[in-house]
Amino acid sequence: MSLLESPMNLPRRALPALAMALPAGAHAQDVPPAYLWKVMRNGTEIGSHTVTFSRRGGDLVAVSDVSVTPRVLGVVVYRFEHRYTEVTRDGRFVSVESHLNRNGQIVDVRGEARADAVLLQGGPDGPQRLAANAAPLSWWEPQRYTRVPIFGTTTGKLMDVTFRQESRPGGGARWSTTGEVEAVLDYNAAGRWVGYRVKGDDGSTVIYAPG
Repeated sequence: MSLLESPMNLPRRALPALAMALPAGAHAQDVPPAYLWKVMRNGTEIGSHTVTFSRRGGDLVAVSDVSVTPRVLGVVVYRFEHRYTEVTRDGRFVSVESHLNRNGQIVDVRGEARADAVLLQGGPDGPQRLAANAAPLSWWEPQRYTRVPIFGTTTGKLMDVTFRQESRPGGGARWSTTGEVEAVLDYNAAGRWVGYRVKGDDGSTVIYAPG
């Protein structure tokens, strides 16, 4: 994800984590436009999050890059870097590779869908065997929120997250999450991710702004 999946522990603050598949209504060979976000807190830009897509034969490859480095007097006081590559085929999860650097602490997670299970390697809990319909949390993939068990790419285990959907004026949807992540995400009528905000540990709000 990532910005993101579970809130990132900035100094007494949190950011989300992040993840991918075809937006609703997309043709099998379409390549979705990239997402380019600025990560904002208290009106200050503290990082960026990009998601780019490409084709590898019949597979859709999504690459998510998050870099959050808030500064005080020009000095970086926290570092969160998350690079995440997910492969889907016909809208179904195939594999994922995640590399997280949180203030020098490295966590690598790899996952692969098999016929009868999703197998995860890495993370603090070691190898995990999840249900065959499990998939990583990917904010640009709202179709997943009610259909499959969700796992975190920064942890390598199932997440305790509840999703609630409501309509947006003019079409589209707004999804709210509770549990490990408290966030609000907006999508337009075409299924594109158009807004994100998350509550930090100290009650402050982190917002994504168009890059």
